[in-house]
Amino acid sequence: IGQQGSMVAFDRLRFDYNFARPLTADEVQQIEDQVNAWIAEAHAADVAVMPIAAAKAKGATAMFGEKYGDEVRVIDFPGVSMELCGGTHVSNTAEIGLFKIIAETGVAAGTRRIEAVAGPAVLEYLNLRDKVVRDLGDRFKAKPEEIPERITALQDELKTTQKELAALKAELAIAQSDQLLDKAETIGSLKLLVAEMPGADADALKTAAERLLQKLGEGAVFLGSAPADDKVALVAAFSPAVNQKGLQAGKLIGAIAKLCGGGGGGRPNFAQAGGRDPSKLAEALDEARSQLQAGLS
Repeated sequence: IGQQGSMVAFDRLRFDYNFARPLTADEVQQIEDQVNAWIAEAHAADVAVMPIAAAKAKGATAMFGEKYGDEVRVIDFPGVSMELCGGTHVSNTAEIGLFKIIAETGVAAGTRRIEAVAGPAVLEYLNLRDKVVRDLGDRFKAKPEEIPERITALQDELKTTQKELAALKAELAIAQSDQLLDKAETIGSLKLLVAEMPGADADALKTAAERLLQKLGEGAVFLGSAPADDKVALVAAFSPAVNQKGLQAGKLIGAIAKLCGGGGGGRPNFAQAGGRDPSKLAEALDEARSQLQAGLS
């Protein structure tokens, strides 16, 4: 592991290093604990200027390929580190006060970054986090140590509610689809149903289309909806007899979706698409009906 770059201010730092994976939470904590231990041990700085050969012989570390003159400034905190550096430093590690890692992220392939605060900035950082924790505690009526468990419980409850909502939407789609059966038209030996299902999302349209085709038998079903102000959902379901006439759900729905500012596709017998312009939904359904009527005739 080697240093790849850094930024040092009086109250914060950024340290880049080469490493192939993110640090674990335990590893981050170990680094933070080690730095704070060195701070507490109050190591005094030993600063000297010497020939670069002598500095390297003493074990001083040169940083990521920097160029140095014949004489270099050596910063030595005995037992901690010895480096070649022209910048200013504290005279004793105790002056730093505290060290807190606030982020460990990837900045490039094989390069990680640690960001940290030090001294009074640690207190500011902790005060902000404490405010957030107290606010969450008030909202959840929970002690700080209980907050993660409460959030997990809420997440589980939300997942359950979402599943129940999806089931209700499916039931509603089935009920709505049954009401659409009377709108089907007969073209030869085939059935054609093109209709709008107001407010239905993509999953509900899929459920409805599959059910309708099953009830109609040989034929084609094309449904559309506008589940949001800026969203269009389309679905097409074709029986084998429709495919035999050269009509494919994926190709047709892709072209129709373009009328609504979107796109999509799928298999010859079933396809879904979306769009961004609900104002064009009626026009799109009319076009789908016209093309299907012509193709089935």
